Parts: sequence; structure tokens; C-alpha cells
Amino acid sequence: MSRQNRDDLGSNLLCRLLQWFGKLGLVMGVMLRLGLTIVVGLFLVSTACGSQGLKSLPKAQRIFVIVCEGVELRDLEQMDEPIATLLRESAIGLLSGASAELAGGKGVLVTLGSGKRAKANERAKLGEWLSQRNVSVALHGNGFLKAILGEVRASPNPNRTPQVIFVSATKSQLPTVARELLVQLTEEACLWILVPNSSRTDWMNRRLTPILVFGKNVPSGLLTSTTTRRIGLVSSVDFAPTLLAQLSIPIPAEVTGRVMQIDTSVNDRLTYLHWLDERSVKPLQDLPALSFAIATFVVIAVALTALASAFSLLTSRQGLSNLVSPAATFFVISGMSIPASLFLVAQLPHRSGVASAFQMLATVSLLGLLALLLAKKLSATPFPTSLKAAGLICAFSAIVALFGVPLYWATPLGHYPTSGWRYFGITNSGVGIVLAGTIFAWSLLALPKRFVSVWLLASPLLMGFSLWGANFGGALTLAIGFAAAWELIGNPKPSWGKVAALSLAASVLTLFALIVAESFVPADQQAHFGALLQRMRSVGGGALVEMVLRKLTLLWEFFARTPLNFFALSVFAAFQIAAAKLAKPSNLFAQLKPTFDAVFIGSLAGLVLNDSGMEAVGMALVCVGGVFFLSLLETFRSSVRGDRSAVRASP
Repeated sequence: MSRQNRDDLGSNLLCRLLQWFGKLGLVMGVMLRLGLTIVVGLFLVSTACGSQGLKSLPKAQRIFVIVCEGVELRDLEQMDEPIATLLRESAIGLLSGASAELAGGKGVLVTLGSGKRAKANERAKLGEWLSQRNVSVALHGNGFLKAILGEVRASPNPNRTPQVIFVSATKSQLPTVARELLVQLTEEACLWILVPNSSRTDWMNRRLTPILVFGKNVPSGLLTSTTTRRIGLVSSVDFAPTLLAQLSIPIPAEVTGRVMQIDTSVNDRLTYLHWLDERSVKPLQDLPALSFAIATFVVIAVALTALASAFSLLTSRQGLSNLVSPAATFFVISGMSIPASLFLVAQLPHRSGVASAFQMLATVSLLGLLALLLAKKLSATPFPTSLKAAGLICAFSAIVALFGVPLYWATPLGHYPTSGWRYFGITNSGVGIVLAGTIFAWSLLALPKRFVSVWLLASPLLMGFSLWGANFGGALTLAIGFAAAWELIGNPKPSWGKVAALSLAASVLTLFALIVAESFVPADQQAHFGALLQRMRSVGGGALVEMVLRKLTLLWEFFARTPLNFFALSVFAAFQIAAAKLAKPSNLFAQLKPTFDAVFIGSLAGLVLNDSGMEAVGMALVCVGGVFFLSLLETFRSSVRGDRSAVRASP
């Protein structure tokens, strides 16, 4: 190679390198601007709306805690004095626990500790934290107190008056025990009544339980915390930091709960709490009827698709194919709208799961019909009308899943308030909907690349931001999936090497942008990634290692306990393999293969990055399956009509 050629080669490499860094800097600048805009807007909204009417619990020199098992709010309302007075004059709320096994019992049992998804005895650490600070604790009752508190060391001075007294009481004993403790209540003391478990603990009927605090300096109102971000609802993990804060004890870094506050803006508190309790259990009660309706709808869609495909291959049955194929198309497109409809239907008034199922069927039918009508007016895309309609459904679903954050609360694909796993933000189901919906909408609707680029940059930031999606694993999932789509769909000659490089760069940029964004969020409002950053600042990299190992363990347990997950993952892989095989004889599948590849990459990232990543895969599977079946129907239709645009000629 001559010197001139070497110089030219070096100049070209330098120019390409500068162009690469220029593009990288441009993307980083756009992400930072978007991130700062999102942060400022949401911070102003949260500051304006979240701090009105909230009061802190007063400090206390002595605290009494009555732990009563198997009581619900309606039971307290039927009790004699002093319970009636406490309901009127205390700060009261509903308590959400977590599934665990304690003291030989199964159910929604509260452990007063860190709240990690670990074994029950590892979560019960309140007794240990109090002992470390030399707080004298007395236990009066059965072994259940020790189970929820953990180890409590005896005071070296038996004559010392205990600062914190835990008393266990049965339902019938509660009024008497409360009356005896109220006599001992001084100006600087307070009384808690804590119900760790309701009488109904099965999955479909589990209830929220009452929790209240009374004292001469405690204002009456509704308890709340930034763990739940819901007035009147607190988590079991909030009790430990609240008790420690009342005693002016520093809260350990491993605590995941937040200090409770009191909201004084609601007048009829008990009516509101009854509504909150019923609304929280609705998604679980509706689930059987909804699951049956969805399964029936999917079976019909698959059966019609199979019949239409089979009739298309038979010359003598092509007339039947012309009848069955439109019905199959309608059912598939309508079925693709089921995830979005579940968010919408849950907001409608209904008395039973059956009514909810009928509302869902009506909603998906309406959405499917509207999508088909609108798709006929779209002329900018090269795809058939059915796939344009699927693109509209995907776009609508992605918008609902990303921007409809309030719709997630107490919905089948959203939050289950009674379980205590997630109370706000976007769930992993929403991650899958945004991922697959965005990529398929971009491809099928031929959306402008400039518009798509803004969405692709903004949605991971919204997904991971504490004041919006609060889903860090989801943010990285979107970043990886969208980076793959950018190369596979946006580049006429994609490279798998660039896919890997862009995915890595997108993950790093998303991580950096979220770190900057979280620095503007108040510490008590930070969730998921923000909370992880807080723990890492306190205890170092061990917090990150613990989180990764815990997520991997939960991911395996999630698979091992539910064989259906293996089936769903196998079906997803089968669609991907079939799409690749059909891309050889079919022009339509060849056009869509990069789209299927991008969704598959993003879904695998979601599977690994989220402890219940199969939820993301399952929702992506809805779009993948729907587009696959529609493409199959269009391919067979084209072969029947003699249209070779969708079917490649044989060599």
C-alpha cells in the first residue's frame, strides 16, 4: 500500500470516527434536554399536587403497638368503645402486606423490616434495629410478635421502662387492650393498632387491613406514604421507618419503606377507605372471568386463521376462504387491542367480573372496527389494510401504556395493591406493550423517522424516571429494543455488529440520563433506580450486587413455579423462527423480518432485566402473534388472487 493510500485510509477512518462521535454527542445532547424537560415538568406537578394537606407524625418518647390478627375495617366499625372514638380521632389507613410464611401460617403476612423479597425471617429486622440503638422493647403476647419483629434482645436493666411495647390481641380482646393502654397514654406517647393479616388471605379475596395511630399530638386524617403514593394506603415496609422516625432514630440504608405522613384533606375518611378496599381487590376478583373471555377470544381468532389458511390452499374451498378470512382478520386485530382495553375497562363501573368481561369484549370489538375503518384511509404505507390496522392498534396500545400511568392502578395488567409488590409507575406488562407496540407501529405505519426518533429517545427516560414509570429494568429494555430497531428497520443494510454497539451505547446513555434526572428528584420521591442509587451511596456496590442476584433468583423462581412461562417463551421463539423461514418464499414476511428481529431482541432483554420479565415477553407476544397471523392471511390471500407482490416467485 502506497503512502498516499495509507494517508487517505487514515483520513477516512478519522472522518468516520469524528462523525460517529458527533452523532453520539448529538444523541446525548437531545437525551439530556428531553430528560431535563421531563424532570422539571414532572417535578413541578408533583410539588404542586403531592405536598398539599400533608402533615408529619409527631415525635414520641413512648410508643404502644397493638398487633391484632384477622380484623378488617368493617370489624372495627362494629366494636365498642374506645375503638369507635379511635376511628374518629386517629390517623387511619389501610395496610398492604406481602405474601410470606410466618409462624407456620400462610397468607398476606406483614414483616416489619426491610421489605426485601427474601425469606420472611430476613425481612423481620425491626427488633434488631431497635436493639442496636438501645431502645428498650417489651413483648406481651404469643410467638407471632417475634415472627414479625425478628430477634429482640432483653434489656440489661429489668427495671427500665420500655420505650416501645408490642401487645398481641385477638379480635375480641382488642377493645379491652386498647382501653388499658389509652389510660397509660401521656402527652409524648402514641398508640398504634396494626392488623398484619385479614381473615381472608386467599389470592382472589385478600383484603387490605386497617392501621391507625392515635395520640394527643397526632392529627386525625388518612395515612399515606411515598411508597404507595396513594392517600389512605401504606405498605407494611413503611411501619419500621415511621416508628424509627418517631423515636428520632436514623433509618438504616437497607430499609425500603418510607416514613408515613397524614393527609387531612379528606372529610369522610371511612367511606373513602371502604372504596379504596373494594377498588384494590377488584382486579383479582375480575381475573377469572376476564381470563376465560380472553382465552375464548384468542382460540376463536387462531381457529379462524387456521381455517382461512387451509381453505386458501384448497381450490374447491376458496369461496369459504373469502368468508372466513375477513372474520379471522377482525378477530386478530381486535384481539391485539386486549392489553390496552384492560386498562380502559378497569376504569368503568361494574359489579362483577362477568360484566367486566363483556365490557372488554365490546371495547376490543369497537377498537378493532375503528382500526380497520381508519386503516382504509391510510395510503402512505406499502402494507395491506389489515396490517395498517394492526399498526394503529399497536400505536394506540403503546401510547396508552406509556402515558396512561394512572390507569395502571388496580388493573389486571397493572398494580395489585393487596399484594404489596408495586403501587405506582409502569409494570413489566406495560414495558412489553410499549416495546412491541412502538416497533410494529413504526414499521407498519411508515412513521416519519424524525418523529420516531423523539419517541425512541423520550420513552426510556419516562419509563425509568421515578416520577413517571419508575421502572429501571423497563427503561433499559426499551433502550436496547429501540436501538436494535433503529439499525434493523432504519438502515437498508443493517449490521448485527452495529445492533450490538447501538444497544450498548443506548443503555449507557439511558443510564447516564437517568442518573442526571434522578438528581433533581427529592430523596423521598425517588423509586426503583433512584432508590438503588441512594442505597449504593450508603452501602456501596454491594447494593447493586444484591439487587442483581435477587432479580436473577426471582427470575428463576418465577419460571420454576409457573410452567406456563416456558410454554409462552416457546411460542414466542416459534413465531420468530417461523417468520424467518417464511421470509424466504414471502415478500411480506421478508419486509417484516427486521421488525420481528427487533422485537425479539428487546423482549429477550426484558426477560433478563426484569424479575418478572415474562410479563414483558407475554405482552410483546400479543403484537408478534397478531402481526404474524395477519401476514399469514395476507400471504395466502395474495396467492389465491394471483397477486405476486406478497409471494416470491419460485426459482
